[in-house]
Amino acid sequence: MPVYEYKALDAKGKSASGIVDADTARDAREKLRFQKIYVTDINEVRGTATKREVVKDAASGEKRIVVSQTLPPVMQACAVMAFVAAGVEIIQLLMAWTSTPDVVALAGQTAADVPQVTGMMLVIKGLSAAATAMFGYAIARGRAWALWVTALFALVNFLPSFSKLLGENDYMQGLFSLLFGALAGMCVLAWAKFKDIGGSEGNDKISNLNEVSAVTRQLATLLHSGIPLAQSLTAVIEQAEAPGLQKVLRHLREQVSQGVDFASALETCPGYFNSLYVNMVRAGQASGQLDDVLTRVAEYLSNQNRMRNKVISAMMYPAIMLTVSVLVVIALMTFVVPKITQILIEQKIPLPLPTQILVTVSDFMASYWELCVKAPLVAYFFFQGALQSDAFRLKWDTFILKMPLFGDLLKKTAVSRFAITFAVLLRSGMPALDSLRIVKKIVGNRALQEVIQGIHDSILEGTDISTPVKKSGVFPPMVGYMIAVGEQTGELESLLERVATAYNEEVDIAIQRMTALIEPIMIVLMAVVVGGIVAAVIIPMLQMSSQGAAG
Repeated sequence: MPVYEYKALDAKGKSASGIVDADTARDAREKLRFQKIYVTDINEVRGTATKREVVKDAASGEKRIVVSQTLPPVMQACAVMAFVAAGVEIIQLLMAWTSTPDVVALAGQTAADVPQVTGMMLVIKGLSAAATAMFGYAIARGRAWALWVTALFALVNFLPSFSKLLGENDYMQGLFSLLFGALAGMCVLAWAKFKDIGGSEGNDKISNLNEVSAVTRQLATLLHSGIPLAQSLTAVIEQAEAPGLQKVLRHLREQVSQGVDFASALETCPGYFNSLYVNMVRAGQASGQLDDVLTRVAEYLSNQNRMRNKVISAMMYPAIMLTVSVLVVIALMTFVVPKITQILIEQKIPLPLPTQILVTVSDFMASYWELCVKAPLVAYFFFQGALQSDAFRLKWDTFILKMPLFGDLLKKTAVSRFAITFAVLLRSGMPALDSLRIVKKIVGNRALQEVIQGIHDSILEGTDISTPVKKSGVFPPMVGYMIAVGEQTGELESLLERVATAYNEEVDIAIQRMTALIEPIMIVLMAVVVGGIVAAVIIPMLQMSSQGAAG
């Protein structure tokens, strides 16, 4: 269930703020209005370290879910260390500035033995310090994705400081490297901790489909055998291999033993059990068929895991090819090209334009390698920040559905997920409106979520499901016609399952087609880039040999 951060006025007109969980912002406003809290501003919290726990009301004795936004201590430590690291970068900036020739001359020293520090390098250091401070602010706000960016940024800062410690016995730089290394390690530890507590509130995704699917299947088998839920959880804990999952299962067993219903207990672990899982379990408890529902959930999660693995496998090849290409280019530009071009320059051979461009790029990479590494990280940071905006997220998700090669695959995957999820929820006895609210969170694409919300609103106005699907322009026409037939015959669940099966096959075909196209494209691009570098080096060497032969 989404979590919303709000600012409001209470019954006495005093300012109030906090967080509340609800299906939509409208539901959140109504929920708060019932508590005599009148909202002035409300925003959905995404990717933050929200924590849910079951508490017992002292007056009524009723157990309820409470949402808090307290960061784990390790994340708080990361935020503090990031701000300290930003201060250290400023100190390094001042130390570099005092070593510039002008400042050294004013101090009465000679600049011959002092490393040259350009204005560009000072600007890079200043921007780097500002970026590190921004990372610390993002971590303090509970943005888990900022941890990886900060860890990589800290490693980039660690390398030059550590090399100075080893090469020049500069112990001050050694202290700096210790801080940057500790920050990188703390960020990795915080990510593991954040994942362990199931801190994926806001994206409604299960962190490990394979593990959760296996546990669900085992739990369904034990319940079907007549073993009580608490004892079944004990048996499953002994078989679980992942430490994080064991911790979650122990928490569930404790909650169930205290009298909390299973669905409410699952709701406190959003990183492992999403809203679909929780609501299906709640429906199974109400109907007395929890074991059958868990079996259906396990099969659904297994299918989703297989689908995700297919997509990941399709993306893996181009990612590996692109990584290899970048590494080859970096190796050539860093180690090979400078040595060869230095020989050509010493021979005073006039360099052709391609070689001059190559030398310029190589010198830039050698002098400003930190900028080349840090700039993409900062760009990723701002991109992730922009994705928190609903307007930008909608434009981005619409764009990726229209991308060549990848867009068709992602659209078919999302349609398949929509169809099978909707069918599973309907088979569990859940009303169509409630099912659509859950499906909206599962599809993982804001453009499709807007369409599903439109379908939900149209049903409230008395329209059938198929009409808004046909008019959406996002779902293929076949999906709308299949849903229309299912509504007319009363077999909507079966028709949706057929749609999912058909699009699973379409995904397989799209993956094969995409892989077949990407392989020659990547090879040609790699050949053009590497061949261009080699040609820019060989052309002046041929000129040199021809001049020698003519002489």
